[in-house]
Amino acid sequence: MLKVLNKVTSSFILSVCFGSLSLAETSASLGIDSSVVGNTCHYDQAKMLAMSPFEFDQDYENGWPSVADQEGCLSVAADLIRLYYQTNSLSQNKLKEFVWHEGQLRAEVGQYNEAIDLMEQSRKTSSEDDTGWNIYVSASIAFLRSDLSSLKAMREKLAVIPKPDDLPTTDGNGTPFVVNWPPNLDIVDRFIKCFGQDYAEAYGNCRD
Repeated sequence: MLKVLNKVTSSFILSVCFGSLSLAETSASLGIDSSVVGNTCHYDQAKMLAMSPFEFDQDYENGWPSVADQEGCLSVAADLIRLYYQTNSLSQNKLKEFVWHEGQLRAEVGQYNEAIDLMEQSRKTSSEDDTGWNIYVSASIAFLRSDLSSLKAMREKLAVIPKPDDLPTTDGNGTPFVVNWPPNLDIVDRFIKCFGQDYAEAYGNCRD
């Protein structure tokens, strides 16, 4: 699976209403057969949907990454992410973050058109984007569209993004981290180096 998923978020509003649907009815409305999922990809759906957004995203033993790490379960993990953000009330930033992760998983299993649609929804407004996030999104989409010229152009734009003076040095829990600047340039470089390969290979396994 994608071991490292970008955590840059932004704002948009995705309006979905399930009303008083039960969990089983909600799963069915998304095309998820819970009985099949339970037999092939092992996880506790009710428990996962009750997790906090941070736990669901960052708990690699119990959150959605634990499903994606199971053989043949990337599409199930993508469906689970969608079910989570359509079932739970989330901040706009967190909602967009989950939509991006779903898009990455869709791309990893070759569902490029759906991945592109989801990735487009992750864009920031120009006033919010001081890290080159939108350029990275465009580069990812260019790769999925097999547009090498656009991909290289986005790489050049991303490489010259100025580093903000107020760049965070800790995550939401106060844990220190180091940000390689500009963010995601290494991924875009892999897209170029491995152009013509599938997304999963270029994103995760293409190395010098």
